[in-house]
Amino acid sequence: MRSAFRRLGSPSSLPFRGRPSDGDAARIAPPETAEDEAAIRAEFDAGFYRSRHPELAGLSDDALCAEYCRTGWQAGRDPAPGFSTAFYLGANPDVREAGINPFAHWIVDGREEGRPGLPAAEPPPPPAQEESEDALRSIEAVRALIRPEFDAEFYREAYPELALEPAEDLLTDYCAEGWQAGRDPAPDFSTTRYLAHNPDVLEAGINPFAHWILFGRLEERLSAPSAALAERRDQSPYEMPALFTPIDRWSAAEDAGGRTSPQDLWAELAPDFPYGIPAGQITAPLVLFHTGASRLRARRIREALLVTSGPVIVLLPEGVTLPEIDAEGAGRVRAAPASSPPTAADLAACLGGLEAEELGLWDGRLCPAVSAWRFLEHSLRHDDGCGAASPALIGQSGLLWRSGAELGRDGARAAFRDAGAFCLEPMVFRQRPSALADPAMALYRLGPLRDALAGVDGTMPLLDALTRASAGLAPVTQGCALALSPGVPPRPETMPELSPAALERLERPGERIVFVDSVPPMPDQDAGSVTAWNFLEIFRERGAEILFYSTSRRAWDDRYLLALTTRGIIGLTDKCVADYNLACDLIARTSPAAPASLTFVLTRVHAGGEVFERTRALFPQGRIIFNTVDLHGLRELREAQLLHNTAAEFLAQGTIARERQVIRMSDATILLSEAEMAALTPTLGYANLRLIPMINELRPPVAGFAERRGLLFIGGFAHFPNRDAVEYMIEALWAPLRARLPDVTLELVGPHFPQEMAARLPDGVTAAGFVEDLPAKLETARLTIAPLRYGAGIKGKIGTSLGHGVPCVATSLAAEGMGLEEGKEILIADAPEAFADAVARLYTDETLWARASQAGYAFCEARYSRRAVALQMNALLDDVAS
Repeated sequence: MRSAFRRLGSPSSLPFRGRPSDGDAARIAPPETAEDEAAIRAEFDAGFYRSRHPELAGLSDDALCAEYCRTGWQAGRDPAPGFSTAFYLGANPDVREAGINPFAHWIVDGREEGRPGLPAAEPPPPPAQEESEDALRSIEAVRALIRPEFDAEFYREAYPELALEPAEDLLTDYCAEGWQAGRDPAPDFSTTRYLAHNPDVLEAGINPFAHWILFGRLEERLSAPSAALAERRDQSPYEMPALFTPIDRWSAAEDAGGRTSPQDLWAELAPDFPYGIPAGQITAPLVLFHTGASRLRARRIREALLVTSGPVIVLLPEGVTLPEIDAEGAGRVRAAPASSPPTAADLAACLGGLEAEELGLWDGRLCPAVSAWRFLEHSLRHDDGCGAASPALIGQSGLLWRSGAELGRDGARAAFRDAGAFCLEPMVFRQRPSALADPAMALYRLGPLRDALAGVDGTMPLLDALTRASAGLAPVTQGCALALSPGVPPRPETMPELSPAALERLERPGERIVFVDSVPPMPDQDAGSVTAWNFLEIFRERGAEILFYSTSRRAWDDRYLLALTTRGIIGLTDKCVADYNLACDLIARTSPAAPASLTFVLTRVHAGGEVFERTRALFPQGRIIFNTVDLHGLRELREAQLLHNTAAEFLAQGTIARERQVIRMSDATILLSEAEMAALTPTLGYANLRLIPMINELRPPVAGFAERRGLLFIGGFAHFPNRDAVEYMIEALWAPLRARLPDVTLELVGPHFPQEMAARLPDGVTAAGFVEDLPAKLETARLTIAPLRYGAGIKGKIGTSLGHGVPCVATSLAAEGMGLEEGKEILIADAPEAFADAVARLYTDETLWARASQAGYAFCEARYSRRAVALQMNALLDDVAS
């Protein structure tokens, strides 16, 4: 069983990582008695072991034996040519369940009792036995291990299409191919679920049922019963939103008498699209072809017209005519002659004279989700270094057929990532690097594709030609677009050599960052989310693998979580990750070997701060950065004092104490405000406090003073300090303001404005609510105001305003800790009359306004731009990892 289990680590809770040195031999204490260890050493074949495991070649004979005693037998390695570890454990459940080293048991007791060390029909292989014979021997070992628990009757009834009757034939099918096709060997074991929840088993490429029998059952690894997943063969266990509806559902509705125009389709889907990806057609031409025996359906052509505003080119075999298309945009369809099946020369010919930057290729046997092409376009345009983007191909059940490509076993060739996981598993459902574009469906950069096809034999079948061409492109990306393939999707006959660029692209990031917050970043909703979004972008730009966990908002189809997946971030979402414990389990099982490469950014005391102890206990060598956002306890205390609420003041003191505790325990703490840094340094200066301000999106102003009118107040009204500021404005500020500026107006911009407050707004004040294009709104305003009476941290509304060149009048508390100079970058006033005077002066004095606009923008560019903050954040990450 050596080759099947070679890459799997120890099944203990903390797997052995790395390679023991000669000096480690004495420190590794095998579980056997001294007598058993001596027996193993007497028959252990170090030369055989070293030849079968070249990664251990540098170890001495004693160190190799110690490795086998400690971890090698648990990984299924064989100690000598005459003994199979996996076979012996499979054939002897008493030894397996007792957790005894199988070689020791066989030497001391088993051999004398007549227990075989190898399958009876197979002689001991010589040390130089060919790899193919070794693979066959491994399959036989798996058969012996699985046979007692394999349910042939269940297998026969569950998969009648196999047309197999004898139990041994059914067992052989499962061991050889069935597990890779996602078939279940018994009613109480799900092959796909086990692989999905155990990436180490999937990565090792071993039979999941064999692993569960040998190790997983004792480790209590999840194995969902097939009965609970029976419907999965017919429908996805996830409720797919309209965004991921197969596109043929839309055309089927048309066939039933409905009519969907592209405008109606995208208007309906727009609310579900991820933040940052607008709904709509792509502009690239689409080439439709069919590699099967049947013809391309007219419906598929109509679907292509629905998703692109560009030309639709149909490759048609000789003698086949283009079907009549009754659909909007039918004039954009044209036929191109092709062989059957199509070849590289057919594609090259139809591309002649085509003018476009991108080109989509679509095998008509696949049915993409209605959003798939838009996702692919976003993936391709987001990464200038990629030559193509392709989707994950899934079955009717929502299980993967394949998802991009990875390195082959020899490290020089590519192999498609094949079935085993749900399409929505966190490690799969995201934009990620791939060695090859999927030839059955992908969006290419047209120029590089043309060049790559020029070097391909024109008679080569199209799928093989596209696979070979994509290997010559810049590295490609596999996006989180989905395409349905009812049967096994078409694949090329041969796989090409990988380019050096593709090999480099496939190297796994050495650094992993886990970001924990209460909600995913919502940059169009609040300034704090703009900072969080940019923090994640900084992590991504430094090459780290990023995982995001929300303590309160984890629906996988949430448009803001989807936005993260389209940026390559792993969303730890329901239903795959239902709570933080399961999130930590996934993180532990998929983390890189070096503990120093794992960093947690725990955000907000009431979110990330709540899981601090669990994180430290489960990852004692990981680094923890506490991202305060603002000092919540200080904000709560100020609110309680403003309202004269003694009970709330008591609770605020508890938050303050908790924040200080988390700061003391963390490897570093991020503070955004100079005022908060000054307040904490005298008592917590030893705690590695770092001043890293918020990040503002910057846009130089275009409109001048005379082209602007009115005042803005910016803020999300789920945040109570903003509601209090509006109450204060209504009660104390608006009258003196209107006395000085009778015609001035004020717009309250931000989501979640309370209806009860809207009814009390005075004349001249309106609640605009959520504004999709805030920069455009700021371009029309002359000033913003920030009359906050309590809060903490840096106020995003001020940074947003100044970062767009719009001057601001604020209270001293609102401007606290930002480093702004009063009278230069901002005007500050607290009393109502003084505040109204400051607004009137800045609103009417063009020279003062222009000076404040320029100074405020320059200040934000120097202090609050992503470029400036990235330098500080990268220095922090390097420091905590060193």
